[in-house]
Amino acid sequence: MKLIEIEPHFWELYQDQQQLYLSVSVDNSAVTYNWDLHLTAQQIEAYQRQGRDSIVELAKQVVAAVFRGDFSFMQQHEATAAEKAAMFAAFKQWREAQKPD
Repeated sequence: MKLIEIEPHFWELYQDQQQLYLSVSVDNSAVTYNWDLHLTAQQIEAYQRQGRDSIVELAKQVVAAVFRGDFSFMQQHEATAAEKAAMFAAFKQWREAQKPD
């Protein structure tokens, strides 16, 4: 698992072989929701064609769904506990690499 794109304090995109994962933080002032999702084949294809813009749009869709109270997409595509642990480990590794020597 590797962190390949990031919008700090909003979303992170991870890759594990051919599979992509998106971690999105949604802050509605009372509660912050964090969703770790595995992307569908269609979403991966959109990323390959459109790059970062497709992820920005997907993250916005997740935020809009949360504010509507519609968690169905997130629940259907939620990463497993093992995938979430790998994402967290990749984030820690990325963060350590960002520190000055």
